[in-house]
Amino acid sequence: MLWHRHPERRHLAPYFLLLPSIALVVALMGYPVVDLFYIAFHRTSYFRVGAFSWVANFMPLAGPGGLSSALATLEFVVASVSLMLLFALPLAIAMDAPFRLRGILRTVALLPWLVSPVVTALLWQALVNPSFGPIPWIAATFGWHFAPLSSPTTAMGVLVIANVWRSYPYALVLLLAAVQAVPTELYEAARLDGASAFQEMWFILLPYISRTIGVVTILITFESLTNVTLPLIISDGGPNNATNVYALRVLNEAFTNYHFGVAAAIGVIIFLLNLGIVISSIRNFIAREHSRVS
Repeated sequence: MLWHRHPERRHLAPYFLLLPSIALVVALMGYPVVDLFYIAFHRTSYFRVGAFSWVANFMPLAGPGGLSSALATLEFVVASVSLMLLFALPLAIAMDAPFRLRGILRTVALLPWLVSPVVTALLWQALVNPSFGPIPWIAATFGWHFAPLSSPTTAMGVLVIANVWRSYPYALVLLLAAVQAVPTELYEAARLDGASAFQEMWFILLPYISRTIGVVTILITFESLTNVTLPLIISDGGPNNATNVYALRVLNEAFTNYHFGVAAAIGVIIFLLNLGIVISSIRNFIAREHSRVS
C-alpha cells in the first residue's frame, strides 16, 4: 500500500478509503445536476435535446405566468416555514415540561408525520369540499357560504395549513431534542438570580437552540420548495394559477406540455435558491462562531 511504503503519507489513508463513497455520491448527485443545467440551456423537442439556446428556456418565466408562479412559491414557502416554527417551537417547549400523559401527547403530535403526502392532500381536499366537507358545512350553519378552493387567497391558505399539518412533526422532533439538551444548571442559576420564565426562554433557551432552529428552517424550506403533491392534488395550481408553485409547474411543463427545457430552467432556479440558502446559512454560522470565539 502507498502509506506502507511512504509512512509520511499515512494521513492520506482515510481519503483513499473514502474515494469509492465519494465517487458514488458524485455519480448519483452530481450527474443529475449537470444534466439539469445542460438541458436548461439547450432547445428541447419532446425528449430530444437540441442546440444551445442561451436563456431562451428562462424567458417564459419572466412573463405573467412565471411571475405568478414565483409569487405563489414565495407565499407558500414563507407562510409554511413561519407557521411551522411558530407552532412547533412552543409545542416543543410545552412537551419538555413534566406533566401527566406527556408520552401520549407526544405520540398524538407525531401522528400527521405518519400520513403519506397523498393521503394528506386527499384528506384536506375532502375537508374543504363545498359539497360534503365538514368545514364548509360548519360555515353554512352560520349562514356563510365557504368554498376555499375557489378563491386564490383561501386556496393558498388551505395549501399552507395542509403543509404545516403534515410537516410540523419533523420540526417538532428536532426542536424537542434541542430543548431537552439545554443544561438544567442554566435554569437553576437563572432562578437563583430571580429571572422570570420569559427571561429564561429569551436569554437561555432561544440562544442555546438557535443553531437547531436555523437547521430546521433550512430543512423545512427545502421541503416546501420541492413539495409538489399537495398543490397537485388539492388545487392543481388553481384558481387562476394562484397556487401554481414552481415544483408543480416543473411537473406540468415536463409531463403535460413536454417543455423539458422550461421545466429544467425552473429546476435550475429551485436548485440555485436552495444553494443560496445553504451558502447564506453557512456564512452566518461561521460569522457567529468567529464572533463567539473572539
